[in-house]
Amino acid sequence: MMMIKMDYSNEFNQDGGFVLAASPRAKKEYGIKTSSRRYEIPRHSFIQIVEPQMTLYLRINEIIIAIFLEFVSENDLHLYSIDESFLDVTASHTLYGSTKEIALKIQATIWQRFRLVVTIGIGDNPLMAKLALDNAAKKTPNGIAEWHYEMVSETIWNIHPITEMWDIGQLTAANLYRLGIDSVYSLSTYSAQSLKRTHRIIGEQLFYYAHGIDQSIIAQNYIPLSNFFSKSQILDRDYIDQYEIEVVIREMADQVAIKRSGLVDGHQG
Repeated sequence: MMMIKMDYSNEFNQDGGFVLAASPRAKKEYGIKTSSRRYEIPRHSFIQIVEPQMTLYLRINEIIIAIFLEFVSENDLHLYSIDESFLDVTASHTLYGSTKEIALKIQATIWQRFRLVVTIGIGDNPLMAKLALDNAAKKTPNGIAEWHYEMVSETIWNIHPITEMWDIGQLTAANLYRLGIDSVYSLSTYSAQSLKRTHRIIGEQLFYYAHGIDQSIIAQNYIPLSNFFSKSQILDRDYIDQYEIEVVIREMADQVAIKRSGLVDGHQG
């Protein structure tokens, strides 16, 4: 069975709805990806389209976080988003083995207890771990990819398109294109001073990212620049029943509470 989670941009035309998430098999066999439209999905009986169930999603997320805490301390765990986390396993080697061995044990534990598949990116810093996850782990047979400093030229520089690079969205990419930067490799060879001049601190940061350099330490407390938190949700139909309305509001409040707790920084990459 292939699963696709949908959201809808127009309650009167659900064919315009877009994909929030899809199972690996649906992505592989049909090229379905996040932001694909409903009308792009083949109408096969074995493709199941489901509405988001955030209450269940949050509950499972809490259970998986508890598993992470079996392998690392709270100080070495950073929840990047609702379904991604960074773990610094440096202090766990004595108990659980090498980084790769720990990754395999976490994968096996989650599979044995909940039959959930987890993909893992391993790197010398959070940046490289994230890039390994997004660009390689999901394509490997065992769902694990390792990227290290000595591999930058064959990994990070080959990320394509440039918007697949961490912290480079469409707007930033368009600004970089105007400078003649159309790839991560060309970003790595550009002047760091010029990037800082045109894009301020983010420009200099992107230059170092292109070389695999990230000096952030998970154990250091994250201090947000703003205390503002928000959550929006597009519904696939009109909600009239009071109970259903309250469920949606509670789910959204739970997500905001998780961000407010400091466990999730709300950064979207």
